[in-house]
Amino acid sequence: MEMEQALQKKQKQTKFKAKLDRLGSRPLDTLTAKLVGCGKQCPFCKAPCEAGAAFHEAHHVKIHRPKGLGRYRYEDSEELCTSICTSSVFSDGKFRNSDTKGEWHSFKEYKTLYGDWNIPADNSYAASDYWKYVMVRFNKDFAKCYNAEPADIPNEWTTISKEDADRSLKDSFNVK
Repeated sequence: MEMEQALQKKQKQTKFKAKLDRLGSRPLDTLTAKLVGCGKQCPFCKAPCEAGAAFHEAHHVKIHRPKGLGRYRYEDSEELCTSICTSSVFSDGKFRNSDTKGEWHSFKEYKTLYGDWNIPADNSYAASDYWKYVMVRFNKDFAKCYNAEPADIPNEWTTISKEDADRSLKDSFNVK
């Protein structure tokens, strides 16, 4: 009983940071690495990899953004692109950038250039309401910043409220 009381007293006197330091692992570092990811960005929409900082076989993003947020634009109009990466890799579309050395490349064959990325093909053309709202709200700002023309926003995106966007963001991270 005396030993137990002595240990409890010592535990109360020990500072919280010192307790964390003695754990061996560094919880704050682990949490930060998990939240920040590995630092890689989707080659199209520039969303950060969500696989965490530890080793992983493929980079991935749960919810891709409209590609215009990653500076992609339509070549003929210079308008920021509203298509979503998952829909693009499902389509017969093509892209070109510095990684293709200016040559056209099929989205379906993106892995030949970005083999360390997993972008699942999806024909739903869906992005979260959050990113649609961001694209609508800041369309002109992104266009100015990226030296492009504003995106031709789909009409249904303009009806998304801030509340819808917030709800979408919470739903995507299972936040109540």
